[in-house]
Amino acid sequence: MRSGKVKRRGSTREGVTRRDVLRAAAAATLGTVCAQKVTAQEKLAAQPAPTRLARPPWWMDSETERSRVVDIRSGLVVRASSADRVVLAEMLTHGILALTGERQAGEAWRAVLGDARRIVLKFNSVGAEIINTSNAMAHVLVTALDAAGYDRKWLELIEIADPITKSLGVRARHAAQRGWGATIVVGARPEPVARYVYEADAIINVPFLKTHRIAGMSGCLKNLSHAVIKHPGLYHANGCSPFVAEVVGSEAVQSRLKLNIINAVRIVGANGPEAAEGDIIGHGGLFLGYDPVAVDSVGLELLALGRKNKGIRGNLEVPYLMAAANMGLGRSLAHEIELRIPQAGN
Repeated sequence: MRSGKVKRRGSTREGVTRRDVLRAAAAATLGTVCAQKVTAQEKLAAQPAPTRLARPPWWMDSETERSRVVDIRSGLVVRASSADRVVLAEMLTHGILALTGERQAGEAWRAVLGDARRIVLKFNSVGAEIINTSNAMAHVLVTALDAAGYDRKWLELIEIADPITKSLGVRARHAAQRGWGATIVVGARPEPVARYVYEADAIINVPFLKTHRIAGMSGCLKNLSHAVIKHPGLYHANGCSPFVAEVVGSEAVQSRLKLNIINAVRIVGANGPEAAEGDIIGHGGLFLGYDPVAVDSVGLELLALGRKNKGIRGNLEVPYLMAAANMGLGRSLAHEIELRIPQAGN
């Protein structure tokens, strides 16, 4: 099976700069929203339909009728406001097997990544210190890929602290290797894309699941879009729509994106994308899928339910997710998604 194709079985910028941009944009955006009664979705619907992508991504292959999303949970993975590595590793194995339909973990990773050598694992540093599950996730992923035959010296962890990358023995990126590559078109502007994207044979997207005071939600799509471009502050209008889809739908990004794994062990139910302990919901889960729109759509339902159970008021409006589906970047409707829920402990 070719890399990244679903088997039909069975049915950095610096963190301070990013935070400053978010705070400034949020102040303006929230002031506008409070002064209007029109929702973000209604505003988006009133605008001209987003232009469909020139080339649909590989996960929208016509042979694939629905986008598969794996929702795997364990009540044992959350330990003292962190994540248990042993349980997390078990969850990841069950998840990748359920996604690919393979029987062995090594075969499953090969089905996803093929002969890729340089593999980028894109994490999220915003709020990571409070959420406190990234280091465990990085350890488990690197160990799993190494066991599957992927040389850890060619794995690159983006937005993971240097001491962790050194301890894991993965590829270090020196200052001279950082920078920007060719441009893509975002909001009718040429926008440079991070060099590490072009150097990668494959990207594994490892976001948190969080609310986002500008975009509504931060998941698979948002974890990539505003992190891999040079001037993210230019693209926060209209809840980041349709800019998020334009970036992820670019050939540079979509051709290399092979897997999305939402780290939903601990999710941010309010006041994201940064995190405070009082806003954390201990979910104890992972979401895996090829189609980032489908994975985000399932994640949004969980986020809304978690907020309701926690007594958090207000609906989440995520205009960029609707735009991404309308542009052909992925599937968002329930009948378009094949949801699998394997078991990984109690």
